[in-house]
Amino acid sequence: MAIGQKLEDARNRKGISIREASESTKIRGDFLTSFESGNFEINLPEVYLRGFIRVYARFLGIDPESAVADLNLEIGSGKSKSAKKTIGKIGGSESAENMKDISSAESSRNNQSQLSVPKNPSPRFFLVAILASSIIVFAVLLTFIFSSDDENVQTITDTSGDSVNQSIRETKSKEIETVKSPNINQSSESMLKLAAIGAIERLIISDEGKTPKVYHEFKNVQSGWEKAIPFSNSFRCYSSSLQNIRFAVDDGIEKQVNGEGAGNFSWSVK
Repeated sequence: MAIGQKLEDARNRKGISIREASESTKIRGDFLTSFESGNFEINLPEVYLRGFIRVYARFLGIDPESAVADLNLEIGSGKSKSAKKTIGKIGGSESAENMKDISSAESSRNNQSQLSVPKNPSPRFFLVAILASSIIVFAVLLTFIFSSDDENVQTITDTSGDSVNQSIRETKSKEIETVKSPNINQSSESMLKLAAIGAIERLIISDEGKTPKVYHEFKNVQSGWEKAIPFSNSFRCYSSSLQNIRFAVDDGIEKQVNGEGAGNFSWSVK
């Protein structure tokens, strides 16, 4: 059964409307309608699309990881039918570079296999061939390792306008608090200090003072986690568990964010 149909059936079994589901999950109602109809070609980066599906599935009592796996199958099928059309704009250039590296590696392997082989190869020839093959395989492995996404943290520069920031705003998560400081020079760079007092599934920080904006994303943060991030003038933060995040700016007092569940908060100079 398609993931969209599974979501719709689970919601109907609970007797919940799209509006009620949207209010509970803080996900836009038109997004939920698109998910249930199997339309995933919406203006969302894949990282947010998977996050929304995981949150919605958990709310409906469906295994989140199974739902994301079904989503990946549908997205992959859609890509093969539309010349690998990407959802959203984050990571597009990285995927192109990965494909280019893989293509180059495969070309090198093909060229290597087409080299002429002596009729009576000596042991030395076999040794050279084995070494050459090992080098090629090692190069391919390095390409995959260094081009793959970091499961714990990603730093993303927004080269496509304001699409990612717009996606954060469109989650319909309420703004929790905006803190202003009158004593910081607007042209200087400040240090944001974050600390987790509980598990946080996803944490995204947007450096609003840089052009283009710079995003830092952290996944599966555990209690006791700490991080210091430089930023210019202001930042916006999205947390899937607001009650578990604390922050301080420079040497200021650590602050507790009001609110529970998913939401945004921001900080800026006066």
